[in-house]
Amino acid sequence: MDQRQTFKDSDQLFSYITDIFQRQQHASLLIDRNGLERVEGKITSIDPHTDVDKTIFLVNDTIPISINEIVGINGLFRSDYSEC
Repeated sequence: MDQRQTFKDSDQLFSYITDIFQRQQHASLLIDRNGLERVEGKITSIDPHTDVDKTIFLVNDTIPISINEIVGINGLFRSDYSEC
């Protein structure tokens, strides 16, 4: 049986991303932009939005990622995503 650690919603994911950013840890992301894509590096900035799903953060100062694009980060996966 496949067991994965999951996050339940965007608020929980935002907290996790903020923690990675503050600790300056490496981030390994799986994002869905019309197909799955891997992105790795440091989260260099976070642009919070009142609607957490519209929050944007930068990886390596160059790659903008919206929270709603994230399927997985550092082994933690979206609970409603079953394709990976």
